[in-house]
Amino acid sequence: MSGNAAQIGRLVCSMQGRDSGRYYLVVGSVNETRVMLADGEVRKVDNPKIKNVKHLKFYDMIAGEVFDKAINGKRITNADVRKELKSLIEQI
Repeated sequence: MSGNAAQIGRLVCSMQGRDSGRYYLVVGSVNETRVMLADGEVRKVDNPKIKNVKHLKFYDMIAGEVFDKAINGKRITNADVRKELKSLIEQI
């Protein structure tokens, strides 16, 4: 994994586990191998799913609004995540 693969706002798809095939946005990282994910519906921003990066497919797509809020220290809302996730998935 490259240094910024776990960049906040990056679109990922789960490849392992019960949530296989689900899309998420990265909302944080725990360490080098684990990231925090949210989809704004099942997995909310305040209770993100923690997943091993080996079990994820990373896309070269960043949710701009979520990324900007994270950089500026603003709170990322579930509505932000849902909106950005929807528009990114439509582009795949």
